[in-house]
Amino acid sequence: MATVNNENKKVKGPSQTAPAGYKGKNQAFMDAEYLSARYKKTSIEDVISVGIIITNPAHEELDRFYSTVRLRPGHKLPPLITELTGLTDEDLEFAPTYEDVMTELIAMIRKYQVGKICVWGGDKNSFQRDYESRNLEKPLKRSVAKFISTIENIQKEVSLDVTDGLDANLSLADMKTICGLGGVVEHNALSDAEDMLNCIRIIEQDEMQYDGKKAAEYKKFRGEYVKNRSFDDFEEDRDYIIDSSLGEQFLEEIISRGFENDPKTKAFMDDLKFILGKDNVYMGTFSEMMEEKTKE
Repeated sequence: MATVNNENKKVKGPSQTAPAGYKGKNQAFMDAEYLSARYKKTSIEDVISVGIIITNPAHEELDRFYSTVRLRPGHKLPPLITELTGLTDEDLEFAPTYEDVMTELIAMIRKYQVGKICVWGGDKNSFQRDYESRNLEKPLKRSVAKFISTIENIQKEVSLDVTDGLDANLSLADMKTICGLGGVVEHNALSDAEDMLNCIRIIEQDEMQYDGKKAAEYKKFRGEYVKNRSFDDFEEDRDYIIDSSLGEQFLEEIISRGFENDPKTKAFMDDLKFILGKDNVYMGTFSEMMEEKTKE
């Protein structure tokens, strides 16, 4: 009897079995807010609002869409999500259902022949997890799968371009700051989608207000600095604070040696300042730093 060798048989992964995305010349810029939580020993990832702006290839707006999405039975918004997004359980109680929102949204994508739905970050994965947890009827199930296949995370490509290859993960707040739009992200799906689009327009016109490479260098410095800080909470660390003339002399010595120019030694120096009872040093994010400079 002949035997079949299955060792080299290729098994299609999720990316190979997913349907092709929608085809077209136009683009869309999308953001969504989610209920991400543990629920009855399982994880849930519910889309609670979605905003999208459709443009032509020149990024001129053609249409826009925003909707909240009704929560599934038994799901509640934790206070943190309400604080972040401004949405409440009452807002979502009578919101359109997921099925109605996706039907209308997909109709727009088809109408305007959108071939690429741009997102900033992990929205595609979040949409996918939500989709997989729902028992959708055909043909909506197939249409939503095609919609998700059309989503493309542009964060890495744009970040690398703006920072001259130094950083692939600029936040939307950082990108807004670099573009001169301020560093505040509203966590409103439509507003955040519009911010992303406006950043792309500014980058394409080469009208960024700040140097993206310098922003990446600051972000890298700060990341290493924060990782090496040990004392920064007066409530938890008050017992470590001392009065030491020897410590003061040592602090003066390391300041004179330029410890501030390296993230690890700066972290050590600022910890020493904390231990000696001086004001705690907080090194803000790039967007926070630029906001403070603007105020000055």
